[in-house]
Amino acid sequence: MANLKFTSSKSTSLLSVAAIVLYAMTAMAQNPTDTCRLTRVIPLAGASEPPANIFIDPPLPEPLASRGVVIIQYCAQNLHIAPVFGPDALTVSPRIGHVHVRLDDASWVWADASGNPIILQGLAPGPHKLTLELVNANHQPIDKGSITFAMPENNASEKRP
Repeated sequence: MANLKFTSSKSTSLLSVAAIVLYAMTAMAQNPTDTCRLTRVIPLAGASEPPANIFIDPPLPEPLASRGVVIIQYCAQNLHIAPVFGPDALTVSPRIGHVHVRLDDASWVWADASGNPIILQGLAPGPHKLTLELVNANHQPIDKGSITFAMPENNASEKRP
């Protein structure tokens, strides 16, 4: 009986260590780029804020190749992405804003204030361009970045019944 208790305790410890390692690996894998740091949370009284920048990673290769799903991770540096809009929001420090998303140089954009990865599905095979533009709470441009990618000819999304 004592041996069973020791084995159970040892298994629980190993499972705990495995869960912690898995959690740490997942957390590290979710960072889109090493160049982004958290926005300062203390207002910069009397000083100008550093310029805001956007960093965009290429699409995750596995979902693109296997399912035809484009997952684009990005991060904003020196800008907190939040669903806050209007002229009064321009005075907030640290700076807040959101992202305008444009696909294939369309004449229209959609706004995203979640900070989550951009996920696209059902695109035609061939080359595509995705532009992400950081804007302030009044939709005025701050920074912009673009990536290009190619949707594979044959993918799992086209084979669905």
